[in-house]
Amino acid sequence: MSSAEKAAQVLPSLENYDLRVLQAIELGMIQHQIVPHDEVLRLSGLNISEIDHRLDILYKNELIYRERDPYLGYLMNYNAYDLLALNAIVKAEVLEYLGPSIGIGKEADVFEGVTPDEKTVAVKFHRLGRTSFRETRRKREYLSDKRHTSWLYQSRLAAEIEYEALQKMHKAGVQVPEPIHQNRHTIVMQYIESTQLSDIISLEEPEIFLEEILENMKKAYKAGVIHSDLSEYNVLIDEQTEVWIIDWPQFISSDHPNAEEILERDIGNIAYFFERKHGTKMSREEAINYVKN
Repeated sequence: MSSAEKAAQVLPSLENYDLRVLQAIELGMIQHQIVPHDEVLRLSGLNISEIDHRLDILYKNELIYRERDPYLGYLMNYNAYDLLALNAIVKAEVLEYLGPSIGIGKEADVFEGVTPDEKTVAVKFHRLGRTSFRETRRKREYLSDKRHTSWLYQSRLAAEIEYEALQKMHKAGVQVPEPIHQNRHTIVMQYIESTQLSDIISLEEPEIFLEEILENMKKAYKAGVIHSDLSEYNVLIDEQTEVWIIDWPQFISSDHPNAEEILERDIGNIAYFFERKHGTKMSREEAINYVKN
């Protein structure tokens, strides 16, 4: 069972005081790797007998870790962080319940969800703690100047950055999932019934699909945004054969010092994929010219 599924299962059984203690630990983790018991007590505002009872409940539900060395303290895991995000999203009347998994990756899990008006949405949980912090910092511009970052901070920031990118791209007419809501490390967005480009064996008139991807890259570039990690793994083709571009947490702005180099790398990745797998004739230089001019 994934952490999100565990969170959805446990959430209905928790009381407000349980959530209050979890939120105290979340707040304490800004300053502490392991939040001291006395700090949890202070941040929660509960008395000691009440807080110990609530900590036992959270521990038994596998939402927190308890450490006794070098001092008695607590820290959340992804079960708890998913639970806090789901609780906030449900309270905001954005989500009614969480559905099945539709994608598990190194840095995110994606599930179907259902809104109160019975609309299917995608719910994406960022999970940057799965990869090494050093590797994540190398890839993510927004973390490069921060010496100490926790998985909690990295994941929340990735969701905030991607949500911002989706808002910009959606407004600019780029084919991205419409962003609906964001809380902590979690984004609720438009659900797209589709197939990943990398999984498609053959395409009729692949040149049309290549040009549609490049057209979306051009719109993004004009809006001042570069994907910076574009490949066949984050392009989707839906049932109406429309192209969608996903996974934007590492985007950079067009005024970035290395913007031109990174844009050309993205374009080259896509042009090479279509040439290798689908036999298109557009060269890397032609593709770059298409997007930039």
